[in-house]
Amino acid sequence: MAQVRGAVLDPVPHAASAARDPARDVSRDALIAFGDVAEALAEGVDLDELLHRIARRMCDLEHTSRCSIYLRHGDDGLFRGAAGHPGEIDDAWIKRSIAGVPADRLTQEIVATQRPVVVDNVAEDPRPVRSTMRKWGVHSLLGVPMILRGEVIGLMFLDDGERPRAFGQADVERASTFADLAAVAIAQARMTDELRANVAIAARQNALLRTAAAMDDRLSALGVAGGDLQRLAAAVAELTGKPTSIHDPSHRRLAVATPPGMPTDRMPRLLDGGAEQHPAVLAALAEVLPTGGGVVGPFPDLGLARRHLVAPAVVRGQGVHHVIVLEAGSRFGPLDLHVARRAATNVALEVTAQRRAKAAASEARASLAADLLRGDQDGVALDRRAEHLGVNLQVPRVVCLIDTAPSGGPEPTPARVAAALAPDGACGRVLAAGVAEGTAALLELPGDVPVVEAVGAVARDVRRGLAALGAEHAAVALSARWVRPVDCVAAYAEARKLLAALRAHSEDGVRVLSADDLGAGRLLLGAADRDEPLRFAREALGALVAEDDATAELLPTLRAFFDLGRSVRAAALALGVHENTIRYRLARVEQTTGLAVLGDSGDQLAAQLALLVLRLEGPLPAT
Repeated sequence: MAQVRGAVLDPVPHAASAARDPARDVSRDALIAFGDVAEALAEGVDLDELLHRIARRMCDLEHTSRCSIYLRHGDDGLFRGAAGHPGEIDDAWIKRSIAGVPADRLTQEIVATQRPVVVDNVAEDPRPVRSTMRKWGVHSLLGVPMILRGEVIGLMFLDDGERPRAFGQADVERASTFADLAAVAIAQARMTDELRANVAIAARQNALLRTAAAMDDRLSALGVAGGDLQRLAAAVAELTGKPTSIHDPSHRRLAVATPPGMPTDRMPRLLDGGAEQHPAVLAALAEVLPTGGGVVGPFPDLGLARRHLVAPAVVRGQGVHHVIVLEAGSRFGPLDLHVARRAATNVALEVTAQRRAKAAASEARASLAADLLRGDQDGVALDRRAEHLGVNLQVPRVVCLIDTAPSGGPEPTPARVAAALAPDGACGRVLAAGVAEGTAALLELPGDVPVVEAVGAVARDVRRGLAALGAEHAAVALSARWVRPVDCVAAYAEARKLLAALRAHSEDGVRVLSADDLGAGRLLLGAADRDEPLRFAREALGALVAEDDATAELLPTLRAFFDLGRSVRAAALALGVHENTIRYRLARVEQTTGLAVLGDSGDQLAAQLALLVLRLEGPLPAT
């Protein structure tokens, strides 16, 4: 069939081609050109290098300046750019190009006929995509199919740029023969690349297994060594290369770490700032947690633009802790979930160990407190046990006896009492043990306040602690200050006397009475029954307790006068009145009760004792 410009050309059998063109054996030329491609196959070059050699040899064979190769991917009928020659061709642009789109009638014709197509002038031919032709400055074009086992697996396009080129029948036959040989080479290279990929996958899998084993060894060693949660979070962050946090069942952050070199402002925020209560987050967690964890998010509406990996750590009796890994630095890999799950197991073990250690320490502390109260061990043994528990026995303390029986609820355990009374969680400052009266707590006095105010500060801490325990009714007795462990027994006896006085004189509310409140009067009240002190107080100050506006200010004035060292000036400053007002009120006290509290020491003692009884009974607020 004779060549027709702009039409489909039939490749001619080699013998016929040689007959029409005895000066040149086109098949032989194609085979010689393919020798370089075959050599590349033998060298084991990758597909990209092979395609560039094919494009270069096609240009040499056809004496054209440019050649581009497109390969078929999938069954969508499209061909994606794969390589180009020469080097000044924008290879990256070609690899972004696609042939066979609906507007590309040239490619559709080549595929349909499985024959080369020559376009003499692309500006006058409707089949090529003209915008592409203008971009590359193409005037004449030869499109050649690469056929393997009856299917077009690729296309080759040859041109001389803006210079017109007349592609003859011999050119078409040569190009078609070389293209078919190239198709075989490409198929072989693809198969080789696939085998290489499979080998690489196997190698990667083996590497992942070795890495996973090394990670397991690292986490296992950390668990055996008793690594705390912060060290565990740091290990996960280092192994994954991503920020990691650990949260308790209440979603409080227990530990957080970032991998070396990563800014610390990148932190997992899935369980922070209320996001954990959002329906979308709750639904995502409900989906992945039952299966051992997984990736959730992102949640752009919550400001969580990155994905989070969540692994649950179930601790019996304490709910579910969470290991959270933020996708930062790189995407999640196949080992990230494995590491997070192993870390979650370590978290569960660590929390359980901490809980058991805490329980053991609490029991040891309760035992130490009981021995101090009984005084049945020598000081050296007590000091050694206290040092082991991190307790300093050489600091001032008071014995605090707590009786919550009037509340009607179950008696709080010594461990709960110690935790509630410990300021800022400093449990080393509280030792508690169960005693016959209820709970005895040995409370360390704060060292950052004057001694005269220390017991008052402890009393306030006790009130706050009882409120945290939900005790609405309680009797609390605080002994005088003691330092030496041998004095604890006497302090305990003193606290029991104070508690007995409270039980005899008070029943409602939370009542806190300290030895400092009673002063010397504690020597008398501890042994008195209830009726006698009450009768004495009513005889001495009963008129001041009556609900009478005329005498309402007298009782607080009398108390301030005694509490402030019988100083008229100090009482006036405390009550915000003039000194003469204090003197006037005290004179009225004398007129009402007959007690000369300004000048008679006996009357002063009687008034103070009566005030102590009234304080026990409730008309006066406890300090």
